[in-house]
Formats: sequence, structure tokens, C-alpha cells
Amino acid sequence: MNKLTIELPAEFTALCARDGVSPEIVLRGFIADLARIMNQAASPRADGYSSNGSDERDMARAYYERVGYPHWKR
Repeated sequence: MNKLTIELPAEFTALCARDGVSPEIVLRGFIADLARIMNQAASPRADGYSSNGSDERDMARAYYERVGYPHWKR
């Protein structure tokens, strides 16, 4: 498992607070959807990553591709 530490903008944390969800849950969910990480009820992942559903996986991938990340060769 890789670890990354980033500063979160106040606008993002305020949005999460307003909606009553932790930034960690939002980011883990998006990462899981984008990476298509499945968490079966019979065999949950210890790291807490779990996709939110097939539509969410498709939308996360569409966002990623629309931004052009696959073409950013750094």
C-alpha cells in the first residue's frame, strides 16, 4: 500500500462537513470507483476501499478520461 499526504482545500472539507461525510470516505470511494475495487460483503477489504456501484465506476472513469489523465505522461 502506498501512502500520500496532501493538504485538502477548505472548500472540499467544508463541502464534506456540510454533507456530513468525512473527506476520507469521499476520497476512498472515488479511488475505489476509479480503480474498480470491489468489496464483497462476504469478503470485505481491510483497507476500507470499496466501489459505490457500477454507475459510479463508469462515471469516475469518464471523469478521469475527460480530464485527460491517461495522456499526461510525467
